[in-house]
Amino acid sequence: MIGARHHTSCSAEGCRAQISRGWFCKDHWFTLPLELRQTVLAAYNAARAAHCRAPRDDQEQLNRAYGVAFRDCQDHLRHARRTPAQSMSTVAIAADGARVTYVDGRRL
Repeated sequence: MIGARHHTSCSAEGCRAQISRGWFCKDHWFTLPLELRQTVLAAYNAARAAHCRAPRDDQEQLNRAYGVAFRDCQDHLRHARRTPAQSMSTVAIAADGARVTYVDGRRL
């Protein structure tokens, strides 16, 4: 079927939220500290880039690093208080230098 999307559940323990991409629902993703989010994304991208291009030992090492980063995220979420995505806001800088605020993915 053209345009079909694969939906799966959030990877946080006990969460049944349906997601269409990524590992966690918005609430759990933004509960993770920025450092953990950056680490798991970097490890995933490195493993993905090496897939079928790097020697097998390098691929396995990158896949293990990605697995460790992912498990670190899950471990953090087991003990962290969930942060609702609606409470998160992002400030961006527009081309003209003005501050632009986004809340829950919508521009204010």
